[in-house]
Amino acid sequence: MLIDVSYFLAGPRHIANATLAELPSQDSIAVNDTIVAYIKEFQPLFLSSMLGNKLSKEVTDYLELLDQENAEAEEDSEEETIVAAGEEESKYESLCKLLREPFANYVFFYILRDANTQATIKGLVRLKCDNTYVSPIQRQVSTWNDMVKKNREFVKWASSKQCPFTVSIDSNLLTPINTFNL
Repeated sequence: MLIDVSYFLAGPRHIANATLAELPSQDSIAVNDTIVAYIKEFQPLFLSSMLGNKLSKEVTDYLELLDQENAEAEEDSEEETIVAAGEEESKYESLCKLLREPFANYVFFYILRDANTQATIKGLVRLKCDNTYVSPIQRQVSTWNDMVKKNREFVKWASSKQCPFTVSIDSNLLTPINTFNL
């Protein structure tokens, strides 16, 4: 995967009960599983929108290879995360580094959208909680616009001679929004 739960532990994207603890609580397990599900759901769409279909597939294959190598390394020993070596893979890694932060914002935007409702067979219901709910729209707008700023930085890099790839970026991911959806 392009990102993991660690992108939601602190700062503006902090999600309560998200953790990397070795012995997490049941709440933390549920939160982490939800975050991972959002990452898996939205990664293909984000990558294809930022890179185009062909390059998106190549990056996805690279990320799957890294995940496989990391899983094998964990089985073999308690070593640090392995980063695949080689010139071609390092090109993909430099690309991935530039996409991680905007993708974390993209995922957080959608988590905020769905945060306080749950689908049931009878429709959407508001989740019960001791806290008072507030509209997520302001936070969604700031998260989206922060992503747009980072995506525009990516466009500058992609247009430079430093970028070894030809990318095709969906203009929607470069367009800021406001609370009125205008």
